[in-house]
Amino acid sequence: MDKKNDHILIINSLRGLAATAVCFYHFIVTTQDYVTDETLLSIFEFGDRGVQLFFIISGIVIPLSMINSAYTLKKWKSFILKRFIRIEPPYLVAVAIGIIYLIARNYVPGTVAVDLTPSFTEIVLHLGYLIPFVENANWVNPVFWTLAVEFQYYLALSVLFPLVLTGKLFYRSIFYAIFIGGGFATLSYAFFPHWSPYFLVGIIYILMRKEVITKLEFGIVAAVLAPIIYINLGPVDLGIAIVSLLLIHYLSNFKTKLTLFLGKISYSLYLLHSMLGAAFINYLSHSYKEPYQKFIVISLGFAISVGSAYILYRFVEKPSHKWAKKIGQ
Repeated sequence: MDKKNDHILIINSLRGLAATAVCFYHFIVTTQDYVTDETLLSIFEFGDRGVQLFFIISGIVIPLSMINSAYTLKKWKSFILKRFIRIEPPYLVAVAIGIIYLIARNYVPGTVAVDLTPSFTEIVLHLGYLIPFVENANWVNPVFWTLAVEFQYYLALSVLFPLVLTGKLFYRSIFYAIFIGGGFATLSYAFFPHWSPYFLVGIIYILMRKEVITKLEFGIVAAVLAPIIYINLGPVDLGIAIVSLLLIHYLSNFKTKLTLFLGKISYSLYLLHSMLGAAFINYLSHSYKEPYQKFIVISLGFAISVGSAYILYRFVEKPSHKWAKKIGQ
């Protein structure tokens, strides 16, 4: 298959955009009673949709690597191990920071007097992204729910994607049916089936781009997916899916130094921003309430998030990528 279709430079920039959008959603919208301007709140309310952009990207890049490696079930162990090594070390560091943060907040003056210290059971459940499966169990950082969805996606794809690689429409149809049918499961947003049609958007795009399926087949499956996403997730999420694919398809080579940098640290930025940057903003929000002060506080919160994310990337995430690449060699 044509390797030139593998170079989608804009993906990194979109990762950076997604992480930054989620950051400012938490900094501006969820910092209680800090930013009160309704226009700003309505604009940054869409920032949490950066998560959906991450899902579209995962729908593209993971199948791309599986296509290029001629994935089969015999490679299941190395595939899962690769994914685990890539994502787990930064995540475990973030979990440790989250535990320290929740314990430390009990001793910070002015903090709401609610003890959020996680139980031993909750800490253990984090190791397998199992929090959603246990009633009344809580993440040390609420944004981690998306990591559980992503890991469930990896597991589903590792078992089902060989159906696609058979080259037979019948087996691909079974794959499509499972992913589309998942959207109708009565499960919450914290579980992969709720999002499976959304991931499928990215999957069918890269299948078309790699010429595994025809443009006609892509169009038919996309036409089925569009109303399902509209009904189950809403018009905004459908719009994000469409615009994302258009950008990826027509601006594949787009890049800037800033967006490439933010894309590079996007995973670490996502992991840390709500514990470090948002916590910093929340603490100072009680003292600095003039409009210009709010701007400075939020900007500093973002700077702290980016700086800490770069450190996590440089010393944990980047080495993890190198270790993962050695798997199966």
